[in-house]
Amino acid sequence: MRNLICALLLASLTGCVSPGPIRPTTASAGERAPDAVALARLDGFLTGLTEADRFSGVVLVGHGDAVLFERAYGKSDAEAEAMLTVDSRFNLASAGKMFTAVAILQQIAAGRLTLDTRVGEVLTGYRNRAFADTVTIRHLLTHSAGAGTIELFGVENAANRARARSHAQMVALHDDRPPGFPPGSQQEYDNFGFVVLARIVEVVSGEEFEAYLARHVFAPAGMTRTGFVDCSERAPDLAVGYELFEGRRRSSCETAPVRGFGAGGEVSTARDMYRFMRALQRGELIPPALFAEATRTHRMFMGLGFFATDYGPTTPLRDFRWGHGGAHPGISIDIRAYPVTGEIVVVLTNRDPPAAHPAADFLHRSVERP
Repeated sequence: MRNLICALLLASLTGCVSPGPIRPTTASAGERAPDAVALARLDGFLTGLTEADRFSGVVLVGHGDAVLFERAYGKSDAEAEAMLTVDSRFNLASAGKMFTAVAILQQIAAGRLTLDTRVGEVLTGYRNRAFADTVTIRHLLTHSAGAGTIELFGVENAANRARARSHAQMVALHDDRPPGFPPGSQQEYDNFGFVVLARIVEVVSGEEFEAYLARHVFAPAGMTRTGFVDCSERAPDLAVGYELFEGRRRSSCETAPVRGFGAGGEVSTARDMYRFMRALQRGELIPPALFAEATRTHRMFMGLGFFATDYGPTTPLRDFRWGHGGAHPGISIDIRAYPVTGEIVVVLTNRDPPAAHPAADFLHRSVERP
Protein backbone atom coordinates (compact mmCIF):
# COMPACT_ATOMS: atom_id res chain seq x y z
CA MET A 1 0.00 0.00 0.00
CA ARG A 2 2.79 2.43 0.86
CA ASN A 3 4.49 1.82 -2.49
CA LEU A 4 1.19 2.33 -4.34
CA ILE A 5 0.55 5.62 -2.53
CA CYS A 6 4.05 6.88 -3.33
CA ALA A 7 3.57 5.92 -6.98
CA LEU A 8 0.27 7.82 -7.15
CA LEU A 9 1.81 10.85 -5.48
CA LEU A 10 4.84 11.00 -7.75
CA ALA A 11 2.86 10.33 -10.92
CA SER A 12 0.51 13.18 -10.11
CA LEU A 13 3.25 15.64 -9.26
CA THR A 14 5.82 14.76 -11.90
CA GLY A 15 3.90 13.53 -14.90
CA CYS A 16 6.39 10.63 -14.96
CA VAL A 17 8.96 12.58 -16.96
CA SER A 18 12.56 13.60 -16.39
CA PRO A 19 12.90 17.33 -17.02
CA GLY A 20 16.19 19.15 -17.19
CA PRO A 21 17.33 21.67 -14.58
CA ILE A 22 15.31 24.88 -14.47
CA ARG A 23 15.22 27.83 -12.13
CA PRO A 24 12.36 30.32 -12.53
CA THR A 25 12.22 32.61 -9.53
CA THR A 26 9.65 35.40 -9.88
CA ALA A 27 6.26 36.08 -11.38
CA SER A 28 6.26 37.54 -14.87
CA ALA A 29 5.03 41.10 -15.23
CA GLY A 30 2.58 39.86 -17.88
CA GLU A 31 0.87 37.38 -15.59
CA ARG A 32 -2.18 38.23 -13.55
CA ALA A 33 -3.79 36.72 -10.49
CA PRO A 34 -6.81 34.41 -10.89
CA ASP A 35 -9.95 36.53 -11.19
CA ALA A 36 -13.38 36.11 -9.60
CA VAL A 37 -14.64 33.98 -12.48
CA ALA A 38 -11.74 31.54 -12.18
CA LEU A 39 -12.21 31.27 -8.43
CA ALA A 40 -15.96 30.73 -8.83
CA ARG A 41 -15.21 27.88 -11.23
CA LEU A 42 -12.86 26.39 -8.66
CA ASP A 43 -15.54 26.63 -5.96
CA GLY A 44 -18.06 24.96 -8.24
CA PHE A 45 -15.63 22.17 -9.06
CA LEU A 46 -14.88 21.54 -5.37
CA THR A 47 -18.55 21.73 -4.40
CA GLY A 48 -19.36 19.14 -7.05
CA LEU A 49 -16.63 16.80 -5.79
CA THR A 50 -17.88 17.22 -2.22
CA GLU A 51 -21.50 16.51 -3.16
CA ALA A 52 -20.32 13.39 -5.00
CA ASP A 53 -18.53 12.30 -1.80
CA ARG A 54 -15.15 12.51 -3.49
CA PHE A 55 -13.65 15.40 -1.53
CA SER A 56 -13.45 16.91 1.93
CA GLY A 57 -10.80 19.41 2.86
CA VAL A 58 -9.60 23.00 2.89
CA VAL A 59 -8.36 24.82 -0.20
CA LEU A 60 -6.44 28.11 -0.20
CA VAL A 61 -5.22 30.11 -3.17
CA GLY A 62 -2.83 33.01 -2.73
CA HIS A 63 -1.09 35.37 -5.09
CA GLY A 64 1.86 37.12 -3.53
CA ASP A 65 0.75 38.41 -0.12
CA ALA A 66 -2.96 38.29 -0.99
CA VAL A 67 -5.16 35.33 -0.03
CA LEU A 68 -7.68 35.16 -2.86
CA PHE A 69 -9.63 32.05 -1.90
CA GLU A 70 -9.93 30.04 1.33
CA ARG A 71 -12.80 27.60 1.86
CA ALA A 72 -13.61 24.37 3.67
CA TYR A 73 -15.65 21.51 2.23
CA GLY A 74 -17.18 18.46 3.84
CA LYS A 75 -16.84 16.70 7.16
CA SER A 76 -14.01 16.82 9.64
CA ASP A 77 -14.71 13.20 10.53
CA ALA A 78 -16.67 10.83 8.31
CA GLU A 79 -18.13 9.14 11.40
CA ALA A 80 -19.32 12.37 13.06
CA GLU A 81 -21.35 15.45 12.15
CA ALA A 82 -18.68 18.13 12.63
CA MET A 83 -17.83 20.02 9.47
CA LEU A 84 -14.43 21.24 8.43
CA THR A 85 -13.58 24.93 8.82
CA VAL A 86 -10.74 26.95 7.35
CA ASP A 87 -9.07 26.67 10.76
CA SER A 88 -9.10 22.85 10.79
CA ARG A 89 -5.73 21.20 11.17
CA PHE A 90 -4.64 18.29 8.99
CA ASN A 91 -1.90 15.71 9.14
CA LEU A 92 0.59 16.82 6.48
CA ALA A 93 2.07 13.38 5.82
CA SER A 94 5.16 13.79 3.60
CA ALA A 95 4.54 17.50 2.99
CA GLY A 96 6.24 17.90 6.37
CA LYS A 97 9.50 16.89 4.68
CA MET A 98 9.75 20.55 3.64
CA PHE A 99 10.32 21.47 7.31
CA THR A 100 13.15 18.95 7.59
CA ALA A 101 14.68 20.31 4.39
CA VAL A 102 14.53 23.87 5.74
CA ALA A 103 16.14 22.80 9.02
CA ILE A 104 19.04 21.16 7.16
CA LEU A 105 19.43 24.12 4.81
CA GLN A 106 19.59 26.41 7.84
CA GLN A 107 22.56 24.38 9.11
CA ILE A 108 24.21 24.78 5.71
CA ALA A 109 23.56 28.53 5.77
CA ALA A 110 25.15 28.66 9.24
CA GLY A 111 28.26 26.88 7.99
CA ARG A 112 27.76 23.76 10.13
CA LEU A 113 27.19 21.49 7.13
CA THR A 114 27.60 21.47 3.36
CA LEU A 115 25.62 19.61 0.74
CA ASP A 116 28.59 17.26 0.44
CA THR A 117 28.87 16.46 4.16
CA ARG A 118 28.72 12.69 4.58
CA VAL A 119 26.39 11.07 7.09
CA GLY A 120 29.26 9.51 9.03
CA GLU A 121 30.91 12.89 9.58
CA VAL A 122 27.99 13.83 11.85
CA LEU A 123 26.51 10.51 12.96
CA THR A 124 29.82 8.98 13.95
CA GLY A 125 28.23 5.85 15.40
CA TYR A 126 26.29 4.98 12.24
CA ARG A 127 26.75 1.24 11.93
CA ASN A 128 26.84 0.62 8.19
CA ARG A 129 30.01 2.29 7.01
CA ALA A 130 29.17 1.89 3.32
CA PHE A 131 26.20 4.19 3.95
CA ALA A 132 27.93 6.48 6.44
CA ASP A 133 31.01 7.07 4.31
CA THR A 134 29.34 7.59 0.92
CA VAL A 135 25.88 9.12 1.44
CA THR A 136 25.84 12.93 1.53
CA ILE A 137 23.30 15.55 2.54
CA ARG A 138 22.71 16.21 -1.16
CA HIS A 139 21.90 12.53 -1.76
CA LEU A 140 19.42 12.48 1.11
CA LEU A 141 17.64 15.68 0.05
CA THR A 142 17.26 14.52 -3.56
CA HIS A 143 16.19 10.94 -2.72
CA SER A 144 19.26 9.56 -4.47
CA ALA A 145 20.90 7.95 -1.42
CA GLY A 146 19.31 4.51 -1.66
CA ALA A 147 18.14 5.02 1.93
CA GLY A 148 14.96 2.98 1.53
CA THR A 149 11.77 2.91 3.52
CA ILE A 150 11.39 3.00 7.28
CA GLU A 151 9.42 0.23 8.94
CA LEU A 152 7.03 2.43 10.91
CA PHE A 153 3.93 2.25 8.71
CA GLY A 154 1.27 -0.43 8.47
CA VAL A 155 -0.25 -2.98 10.80
CA GLU A 156 2.84 -5.16 10.62
CA ASN A 157 5.11 -2.47 12.12
CA ALA A 158 3.13 -1.63 15.27
CA ALA A 159 5.94 -2.93 17.50
CA ASN A 160 8.48 -0.64 15.83
CA ARG A 161 6.17 2.34 16.31
CA ALA A 162 5.86 1.53 20.01
CA ARG A 163 9.60 1.31 20.67
CA ALA A 164 11.09 3.83 18.21
CA ARG A 165 9.84 7.27 19.19
CA SER A 166 12.99 9.43 19.07
CA HIS A 167 14.96 10.08 15.91
CA ALA A 168 17.96 8.30 17.39
CA GLN A 169 15.78 5.22 17.93
CA MET A 170 14.34 5.48 14.42
CA VAL A 171 17.80 5.70 12.86
CA ALA A 172 18.82 2.62 14.84
CA LEU A 173 16.07 0.61 13.11
CA HIS A 174 17.99 0.65 9.83
CA ASP A 175 21.48 2.05 10.31
CA ASP A 176 22.93 -1.42 9.73
CA ARG A 177 21.52 -1.38 6.18
CA PRO A 178 23.72 -0.53 3.17
CA PRO A 179 22.50 1.82 0.44
CA GLY A 180 20.01 0.19 -1.91
CA PHE A 181 22.13 1.34 -4.86
CA PRO A 182 25.36 3.36 -5.30
CA PRO A 183 24.49 6.81 -3.90
CA GLY A 184 23.81 9.30 -6.67
CA SER A 185 23.32 6.65 -9.37
CA GLN A 186 19.53 6.46 -9.13
CA GLN A 187 16.57 8.23 -7.57
CA GLU A 188 14.03 6.46 -5.39
CA TYR A 189 11.65 8.32 -3.09
CA ASP A 190 12.15 7.25 0.52
CA ASN A 191 11.30 8.10 4.11
CA PHE A 192 14.32 6.81 6.00
CA GLY A 193 16.63 9.39 4.46
CA PHE A 194 14.62 12.21 6.02
CA VAL A 195 14.78 10.52 9.42
CA VAL A 196 18.56 10.55 9.04
CA LEU A 197 18.41 14.25 8.11
CA ALA A 198 16.30 15.03 11.18
CA ARG A 199 18.80 13.26 13.41
CA ILE A 200 21.64 15.22 11.80
CA VAL A 201 19.76 18.46 12.62
CA GLU A 202 19.54 17.36 16.26
CA VAL A 203 23.24 16.56 16.50
CA VAL A 204 24.61 19.70 14.83
CA SER A 205 22.11 22.12 16.42
CA GLY A 206 22.04 20.58 19.90
CA GLU A 207 18.23 20.78 19.92
CA GLU A 208 15.59 18.07 19.81
CA PHE A 209 13.89 18.08 16.42
CA GLU A 210 10.42 19.18 17.53
CA ALA A 211 11.84 22.05 19.57
CA TYR A 212 14.13 23.06 16.71
CA LEU A 213 11.28 23.37 14.22
CA ALA A 214 9.13 25.27 16.71
CA ARG A 215 11.89 27.86 17.32
CA HIS A 216 13.54 28.16 13.93
CA VAL A 217 10.80 27.39 11.38
CA PHE A 218 7.28 27.72 12.76
CA ALA A 219 7.77 30.82 14.94
CA PRO A 220 9.71 32.90 12.38
CA ALA A 221 7.10 32.09 9.72
CA GLY A 222 4.19 33.03 12.01
CA MET A 223 2.81 29.48 11.99
CA THR A 224 0.90 29.55 15.26
CA ARG A 225 -1.19 26.43 14.62
CA THR A 226 1.45 24.07 13.28
CA GLY A 227 3.30 21.47 15.28
CA PHE A 228 3.44 17.94 16.62
CA VAL A 229 0.25 16.40 17.97
CA ASP A 230 -0.46 12.94 19.34
CA CYS A 231 -3.10 11.94 16.80
CA SER A 232 -4.63 9.38 19.14
CA GLU A 233 -5.84 12.22 21.39
CA ARG A 234 -8.41 13.28 18.75
CA ALA A 235 -8.09 17.05 19.17
CA PRO A 236 -11.43 18.64 18.20
CA ASP A 237 -9.93 20.80 15.43
CA LEU A 238 -7.97 17.94 13.86
CA ALA A 239 -9.40 16.41 10.70
CA VAL A 240 -9.72 12.62 10.87
CA GLY A 241 -8.98 10.35 7.94
CA TYR A 242 -9.88 6.68 7.66
CA GLU A 243 -8.77 3.57 5.85
CA LEU A 244 -10.49 0.25 5.32
CA PHE A 245 -8.81 -2.83 6.78
CA GLU A 246 -10.42 -6.25 6.75
CA GLY A 247 -13.81 -4.62 6.17
CA ARG A 248 -13.48 -2.22 9.11
CA ARG A 249 -12.99 1.52 8.83
CA ARG A 250 -10.32 2.77 11.18
CA SER A 251 -8.41 5.99 11.77
CA SER A 252 -5.31 6.60 9.67
CA CYS A 253 -3.55 7.21 12.97
CA GLU A 254 -3.57 3.47 13.67
CA THR A 255 -1.06 2.63 10.92
CA ALA A 256 1.37 5.56 11.12
CA PRO A 257 3.63 7.11 13.78
CA VAL A 258 1.49 8.76 16.41
CA ARG A 259 3.41 12.05 16.08
CA GLY A 260 5.15 13.81 13.24
CA PHE A 261 8.84 13.15 12.64
CA GLY A 262 11.57 13.90 10.11
CA ALA A 263 9.72 12.22 7.24
CA GLY A 264 6.51 14.20 7.89
CA GLY A 265 3.27 13.90 9.82
CA GLU A 266 3.19 17.31 11.51
CA VAL A 267 -0.23 18.99 11.65
CA SER A 268 -1.08 22.39 10.21
CA THR A 269 -3.75 24.60 8.68
CA ALA A 270 -3.98 25.88 5.13
CA ARG A 271 -3.29 29.46 6.28
CA ASP A 272 -0.17 28.40 8.20
CA MET A 273 1.17 26.52 5.18
CA TYR A 274 0.59 29.60 3.06
CA ARG A 275 2.58 31.60 5.63
CA PHE A 276 5.37 29.02 5.41
CA MET A 277 5.56 29.25 1.62
CA ARG A 278 5.60 33.05 1.71
CA ALA A 279 8.27 33.10 4.43
CA LEU A 280 10.45 30.97 2.15
CA GLN A 281 9.83 33.26 -0.81
CA ARG A 282 10.70 36.34 1.26
CA GLY A 283 13.98 34.85 2.48
CA GLU A 284 12.87 34.72 6.11
CA LEU A 285 13.81 31.07 6.73
CA ILE A 286 16.82 30.47 4.47
CA PRO A 287 18.88 32.92 2.40
CA PRO A 288 17.37 33.75 -1.01
CA ALA A 289 20.25 32.24 -3.01
CA LEU A 290 20.01 28.98 -1.09
CA PHE A 291 16.22 28.97 -1.47
CA ALA A 292 16.58 29.42 -5.24
CA GLU A 293 19.01 26.50 -5.35
CA ALA A 294 16.70 24.33 -3.24
CA THR A 295 13.66 24.92 -5.43
CA ARG A 296 15.18 24.33 -8.86
CA THR A 297 15.09 20.89 -10.45
CA HIS A 298 18.20 18.94 -9.49
CA ARG A 299 17.16 15.46 -10.50
CA MET A 300 13.89 14.37 -12.13
CA PHE A 301 11.17 15.71 -9.83
CA MET A 302 13.34 16.91 -6.94
CA GLY A 303 15.04 20.04 -5.75
CA LEU A 304 16.80 19.97 -2.38
CA GLY A 305 14.03 18.49 -0.23
CA PHE A 306 11.26 20.08 -2.29
CA PHE A 307 9.45 18.79 -5.33
CA ALA A 308 10.61 21.07 -8.14
CA THR A 309 8.68 19.90 -11.14
CA ASP A 310 8.92 20.98 -14.76
CA TYR A 311 7.46 19.06 -17.68
CA GLY A 312 10.05 19.56 -20.38
CA PRO A 313 10.55 21.98 -23.30
CA THR A 314 7.12 21.47 -24.89
CA THR A 315 5.27 22.66 -21.76
CA PRO A 316 5.03 26.39 -20.87
CA LEU A 317 7.42 27.62 -18.21
CA ARG A 318 4.40 28.87 -16.25
CA ASP A 319 3.64 25.26 -15.29
CA PHE A 320 6.88 24.87 -13.31
CA ARG A 321 6.13 24.52 -9.60
CA TRP A 322 7.83 23.73 -6.33
CA GLY A 323 6.41 22.45 -3.05
CA HIS A 324 5.53 19.01 -1.73
CA GLY A 325 2.71 16.52 -1.49
CA GLY A 326 1.72 14.05 1.18
CA ALA A 327 -0.08 10.73 0.99
CA HIS A 328 -1.29 8.07 3.42
CA PRO A 329 -4.66 6.31 3.65
CA GLY A 330 -7.10 9.03 4.72
CA ILE A 331 -4.58 11.83 4.04
CA SER A 332 -3.93 13.63 0.75
CA ILE A 333 -1.96 16.89 0.66
CA ASP A 334 -0.76 19.10 -2.17
CA ILE A 335 1.13 22.34 -1.50
CA ARG A 336 2.64 24.12 -4.46
CA ALA A 337 3.94 27.49 -5.65
CA TYR A 338 4.15 28.64 -9.26
CA PRO A 339 7.06 31.11 -9.47
CA VAL A 340 6.23 32.38 -12.95
CA THR A 341 2.56 33.17 -12.31
CA GLY A 342 2.86 33.95 -8.60
CA GLU A 343 0.21 31.56 -7.31
CA ILE A 344 0.41 29.50 -4.14
CA VAL A 345 -2.10 26.64 -3.86
CA VAL A 346 -2.66 24.71 -0.63
CA VAL A 347 -4.97 21.69 -0.58
CA LEU A 348 -5.35 19.72 2.66
CA THR A 349 -7.74 16.76 2.71
CA ASN A 350 -8.75 13.89 4.97
CA ARG A 351 -9.40 11.59 2.01
CA ASP A 352 -7.37 8.85 0.36
CA PRO A 353 -4.79 9.97 -2.18
CA PRO A 354 -4.82 11.38 -4.76
CA ALA A 355 -7.85 13.44 -3.61
CA ALA A 356 -5.86 16.67 -3.25
CA HIS A 357 -4.33 16.72 -6.71
CA PRO A 358 -7.37 17.34 -8.94
CA ALA A 359 -8.23 20.33 -6.76
CA ALA A 360 -4.68 21.68 -6.90
CA ASP A 361 -4.49 21.18 -10.68
CA PHE A 362 -7.85 22.71 -11.54
CA LEU A 363 -7.18 26.41 -11.04
CA HIS A 364 -3.87 26.68 -12.82
CA ARG A 365 -5.12 24.75 -15.82
CA SER A 366 -8.35 26.72 -16.13
CA VAL A 367 -7.10 30.30 -15.74
CA GLU A 368 -6.80 32.18 -19.02
CA ARG A 369 -3.46 33.94 -19.39
CA PRO A 370 -2.56 36.98 -21.48
